[in-house]
Amino acid sequence: MILNKTCKTCELYDGKVCGIYKTDKKEVCEDWGASLDYYNEITKTAPWYIRIPHERYEIQYEQFMELLQKDAEGIPIEINIYDAIEEIYKLNDIELAGVLDVSVGVIQYAKRRKTIAKRKKQFSSKLHIPESFFDKFLSTQLNILEECKKEFQSFYGDKMIEKFKQNSFDMLEEKTKRQIAIDKIHNIKYREENQEKYQYNGKNEMYHDLSDDYKSRDYVIGIILKEGNYYGCIFYEYMSTGYGLSITIMQDILRFVEKLDCETIDALNEAGFLNNNINLRADVNGQDIHFELKNDTNEKLQKTIPDKELQKYIIGYEMIRCDGHGMKKERRKCNSCVNFTPIEGCAKGNCAVRGDIVQRSRIICAHDYVQRQV
Repeated sequence: MILNKTCKTCELYDGKVCGIYKTDKKEVCEDWGASLDYYNEITKTAPWYIRIPHERYEIQYEQFMELLQKDAEGIPIEINIYDAIEEIYKLNDIELAGVLDVSVGVIQYAKRRKTIAKRKKQFSSKLHIPESFFDKFLSTQLNILEECKKEFQSFYGDKMIEKFKQNSFDMLEEKTKRQIAIDKIHNIKYREENQEKYQYNGKNEMYHDLSDDYKSRDYVIGIILKEGNYYGCIFYEYMSTGYGLSITIMQDILRFVEKLDCETIDALNEAGFLNNNINLRADVNGQDIHFELKNDTNEKLQKTIPDKELQKYIIGYEMIRCDGHGMKKERRKCNSCVNFTPIEGCAKGNCAVRGDIVQRSRIICAHDYVQRQV
């Protein structure tokens, strides 16, 4: 792919003249920078081995443009061999694991951290790929990999390759079933241990973390049921990068409550996912549900009602847990800095500290970052 570094595709060109030279040179210029329209075009039409890493945010804008230039000049570009296998052999991580008779985790580890020595010979032999490709693979070797794919297909045949691929999906399904069984045990144990805990009694003790220190938060919402002085909770748990009981979350909770009929209650109890302290269960008649509420002296009120009437007992929704999940790095991106002025119509802007044009929102600033007040 050859970059069109002329006025027509430049961020400094207004359609008539250049913003620097006040002319229309219609030739390659050292001050050229991609306009927003051209940037959008080249990010879609770039060779897959440059486009995909950019889409995954593995390379920044400057490196993306640099690789495009090198590719245009015929300079070899290093490619992750597993990305190349996925593109040429048309095997995703799960299918490749089946072909190589390893777990998906082994493939993903190799993809991120290179192939360990004991796996190279095994993978090379199975895929008919030179062992050296697992050490370093270049864009100029893609034609060789195409020939390797033909050998691989000829050796095993389509029927056997499909069987390899299906084996991996079967293994994954079995692993999922085992994990569901383990989760069920854990959830049943959790429900039994927390059956007598009225967590919302300590509602004033819950610390609502509004800091920006976490990638996400684990929330537990108490759906509070009450009749007279008797009460209890169904617990709705979710993970979110946002804060508080937003409209979207409330809509999800209301849909969850709306779908709590006998069939759903049975399914969630079977999986061990219906966490509550009211011993909620469905009747065998498929129409009624049973639960129990308690008062402050721990006296029980047993209830049997049609499943459609459950919502009548709900008096409120309350956040009872908010736990930060995964610390994140400090973000110092240009778009949120007072020293950054965007250039209209392109993906860059002027940095007052560096005295230079920089790519907006793609770098973590190492200079005098000042948070813009919203």
